Amino acid sequence: MIRRHQILRAAAAFVAAGTLVAGLLPTAEAQGPLGERRGTLDALAGRGVFLLEAGTVHLVEGGEVLRPGRVLVRDGKIVAVGKDLAAPADAEVVDFGPGAVLLPGLVSAYSPYARGAASPRTAAPGVRSLDTFDFYADFTAVLESGVTSVYIAPADYRLISGQGAVVKLTGTERSSRILNPTAALHGAIDAQARRTPGYWTPPVPATADAGMGPAVRQLPRSTMGAVVALDELVAAARSDDPEAGADLYGADSIRDLRRAMEAGVPWRIAAVRASEIRALLDFAKRAEVPLILDKATEAKGLASEIAAAQVPVVFRVPFEPNSPARDHGKAEDARWPSFDVPAALVKAGARVAIAGSSPSDLLFFAALASKGGLAEEDALRAITLTPAEISGVADRVGSIAPGKDADFCVLNADPLSGFASVLSTWVDGKEVWSVRSADSARASDAVVLEVDELHVGDGTVLRPGAILFAGGKILEVGPRVARPLGARVLHGAAAMPGMIDALGFLGLEGDRKVPSTSFKMARIVSPGDETDRRVAEHGVTTVVLSPRGSSSSGAPVMAYRPAGEELDSQVIGDPVALRVNWRNSNRALAGKSVTELLEKGAAYRQKWIDYEKALSEWTPPAEEPSADKAGDEEEGEDAEAESEDGDEPKKKDKKDKKDKKDELEPDPITGRWVGMPEGHSALKLWLLFEAGEGSGAVTGNLRCDDLSDILVRVEGHWNREDNVLGLKGLGSDGWISFEAKVEEGKLVGEVHGAEAGFEFELERTLREYVVAGRTERKEEEAEEKAEPKGKPKPPRVDEKLEPVRRALDGKLTMIVEVDRADEILACVETFERFGIQPVLLGAADAWKVVDEIAGRVRGVLIGPRMRIRDPKRGSQLLTPYALLQSAGVPVAFHSDAEEGAIDLPIEAAYAVANGMSPTGALRALTADAAAMMSIDEKVGTLAPGKDADVLLLDGPPLAPGTSVEKAFVAGEEVQS
Repeated sequence: MIRRHQILRAAAAFVAAGTLVAGLLPTAEAQGPLGERRGTLDALAGRGVFLLEAGTVHLVEGGEVLRPGRVLVRDGKIVAVGKDLAAPADAEVVDFGPGAVLLPGLVSAYSPYARGAASPRTAAPGVRSLDTFDFYADFTAVLESGVTSVYIAPADYRLISGQGAVVKLTGTERSSRILNPTAALHGAIDAQARRTPGYWTPPVPATADAGMGPAVRQLPRSTMGAVVALDELVAAARSDDPEAGADLYGADSIRDLRRAMEAGVPWRIAAVRASEIRALLDFAKRAEVPLILDKATEAKGLASEIAAAQVPVVFRVPFEPNSPARDHGKAEDARWPSFDVPAALVKAGARVAIAGSSPSDLLFFAALASKGGLAEEDALRAITLTPAEISGVADRVGSIAPGKDADFCVLNADPLSGFASVLSTWVDGKEVWSVRSADSARASDAVVLEVDELHVGDGTVLRPGAILFAGGKILEVGPRVARPLGARVLHGAAAMPGMIDALGFLGLEGDRKVPSTSFKMARIVSPGDETDRRVAEHGVTTVVLSPRGSSSSGAPVMAYRPAGEELDSQVIGDPVALRVNWRNSNRALAGKSVTELLEKGAAYRQKWIDYEKALSEWTPPAEEPSADKAGDEEEGEDAEAESEDGDEPKKKDKKDKKDKKDELEPDPITGRWVGMPEGHSALKLWLLFEAGEGSGAVTGNLRCDDLSDILVRVEGHWNREDNVLGLKGLGSDGWISFEAKVEEGKLVGEVHGAEAGFEFELERTLREYVVAGRTERKEEEAEEKAEPKGKPKPPRVDEKLEPVRRALDGKLTMIVEVDRADEILACVETFERFGIQPVLLGAADAWKVVDEIAGRVRGVLIGPRMRIRDPKRGSQLLTPYALLQSAGVPVAFHSDAEEGAIDLPIEAAYAVANGMSPTGALRALTADAAAMMSIDEKVGTLAPGKDADVLLLDGPPLAPGTSVEKAFVAGEEVQS
């Protein structure tokens, strides 16, 4: 993220070594990465002092690159550049992060933004592009590409179409935006310039004898004709005869050309073919005029001549994005596109600027034109400093140096990589576009990590490796990945999946209760707090949350992300496992309750299997004629006939409806009640009838601004026989009493406070009292349809046995607390009978029977002891984790603690120090832990489609000296 912070200093000091100017303060540390913004630059524009930081700063001139680098800006100008610049007391630091690349604002050597209709004259040097450029136009689409200055052509298709200029695409003052009003005499001698129509001057007055007069044919019609015309124009402009050339080119044209030549304005003439280029070189030498070659498509073979003539070139890349492909011809002399011209020109010593059909794609054009061996620094110069030099504006733009305008382009990758995108654009010391701005078309939450080692989690390591994730999901993993526009790019030593605490208590807040099997642990989840975020910053992003004990029917276990911000993305699975206890103080009873639970679960599952089989074999009966409808019609006719004789049926219907309304449901109180009493503010009640039926205590909350400024906790009693609800609570102004009855589904009564009292009628908008979690959308009640005759009926759902059923189906993990070797074997054999591979918890003696349990258990969660001593082996130290894993038994690390989960990576490192495989230890923290807990479809490895729980490290995973640089949970960076 970009964090801006004011660095205050009490005393001044000299600049640290490596800076370009003196008088600054001691070195200030970089503060924060690119991303979330705190405050806006608009609020700081008046101050105008910024220290920009980036991992790479290209100064361009001399090919100098700073890694990292800092640029100090004051009042729109660059003041100093260096690696260790300090921040003055009034400076605002803008840190783009270590992965950002800071360049000077790009300079496009061509743009169509002032191009108007061509003059009727073949030469119109008096036409100014500034006169047709719209200074109020919106150039956001170009600024977001990093281009800050452009050459604007007056027109095309003429020998001399006018005077080109160089302008900035944004700015406060028109005058400051004009960098050079007469950058070049813009023209062409290629095929497009040979289409000039004849010039016609209407006779004044027109007569029948003279007629309207013929149009005078204008040059050029060929390359030779173009050269002849240029020679004639130069000769006329230098002639002492004021009428020279006026008959062919117009007196105004000759006068304007004379002024431009006297001012030393260069001639920028477009030529495509080699013959055209050679003709221009000869003309410039003969006429002794400064020449800029434009387009120069076939300049490769003339590179040495161009360099010797010291003629700069604006190479137009022969590719038009967003256009259909076009054929180039099959003849031997057909002109096919060539992209290696700039490389040949630079190699010969010529100056080259690169341009294209659209300034928005200038970075891509530079990358494309680098074919043929053009060095990156030369390609970058061709879109920054060289076009500025050619256009006569290098004193203000084109490179990063003290005294120049503070125009910058910030990228997320090397500029010529082919996939770099712009993060921020600055003009005159102000940020004019940012990828994080709300209206940015390129705004993206995509993140790319590029590291020396990418540990996938399953033992695979990519060197180097990269990962792309967005929207909370991993999109791509490989040696190189895509870089969406606006993606944040970070670099580091290593990356790995977020670590998993295979069984912990973070979130229980010390609670030791064991909930019922059917309890949804997700009800206690809330967005991560400071502790949760700190745990994630230590690398643990997922916690398999278990109660601190088990029960006879099993305790539910949930997997979630404690540090998550959104509840929807926090819960990975609920439940993912069922925790049971095999142990018993009476060893004869060890495993009895677990075995009984499995037997009940198997019987329950069999009922569902039988039901599903019967349902698949059942054939629905043929649909009978709508006898019910016919019967309804008959009943309707009878009722209508009776109604003609009297009102008995109607009275009976009304009485039935009234009886139904008067009959109260078992719990008519629980839920949310809302109403708007006449003349008062809204009254809202949240009530819980604890008994659920009959009469009993009622608790809840009351909200009404006329009665209390705060939420009022109310308590009372519901008397079903008398249909009376009485409540009382203490508000901000005193006691509030409440008495009501349930009438036709509404709560009707009176409420009295210290200063107000009124009658009310409340509607019941919700029939649940939500204690924890979020209110789920109420499903529409579907009309119940009678089941067809003979259709098998499903078994009754038993919430206590549903988890066991899922475990028997292989969709849920069974975690079994067991220690002794004999109990471990008995446990494994019992579960094997039911087709389940359990996860053994504790399992102190598992290493002793490792050969017997290998391939029969899902995994083992050993206790905290990494090293043990076997009395039978003397003083030899053993590492149970290593012994089990080497025998093919998966293991995982777990904390049995809350914030103590931060020790997991240290424990894993300690296990490695005592003989465990580093790859195996990493698997135990990621892939193996996820597979054990049935959450490997979402987390545990870095693969497309999985949740983006990713760690960026400053060293190899599990090395004692390695730290987590950044932690991402569901794609969002964790920040405490």
